[in-house]
Amino acid sequence: MNETPEELPGPQRVGALPRLAAALLDYVLSTLLTMVVAWKGWGWQALVENLQGLEELMSLYEPVEEALVEAGLMGGVMGLLGATALMSVVYPLVEGLTGASPGKWILRLRVGRQDGASGDVVLYLKRFAVKFIRPVMMALSAATGMGVLAWLSGPAGTVMAVGALLLLASHKQALHDKLAGTAVYRRLELDGQ
Repeated sequence: MNETPEELPGPQRVGALPRLAAALLDYVLSTLLTMVVAWKGWGWQALVENLQGLEELMSLYEPVEEALVEAGLMGGVMGLLGATALMSVVYPLVEGLTGASPGKWILRLRVGRQDGASGDVVLYLKRFAVKFIRPVMMALSAATGMGVLAWLSGPAGTVMAVGALLLLASHKQALHDKLAGTAVYRRLELDGQ
C-alpha cells in the first residue's frame, strides 16, 4: 500500500504556501542586502569582469553610470553587478550550510531528509547545488571565463523553476528536493525528533 506523506509517521512536510512566503522574504532580504553590499563597495567586481558581452552591457548602462556614482554607489554599474553576482551565490549558500535560508528561519522552516530525519551540511550543500544551479553556473562562468556555463545556466534554471510546481503534488517536494533527497519541515517538528 502506498502511503502519502500525510499518512507517514514523523514530521509532516511543508507545502507550497509557507515555502512561497519564505521565498518572498528571501527575495526582499537578499535585494536589500545586495543594495547594501553595492553601496558599501563590497561587491566582487572581478566576478563580472570576465563575462562575455560585458562591453555591450556597460554601453547599455552608460547613461546611468554617472548618476549611480554621484548617488554614492561605489563602482557604479560594475559595483552593482559585482554585488549581485556575489549575493546570488552567498545568500542562498546560507541555506546550503545551515538547512534554512533567512526566510525559512524567520518562518521556522528547515530542510531535512525526505524520510523526515534531520539533515547535515553535505545534504544541504547537495540541495543548494541543485536548487541554485543557475547562479552557481553563472558564478563558475564568471570565475573561469567559460561562457558556455552562463549559456547553459538559463535552461538549467528554467528546469528548476518549473520543477517547483511539484510542490503542489501530495509529496510536497520540488524537483530540487526530489533530486537531492530532501523535503522541508517545520523546524520544531524536525528538530524535536
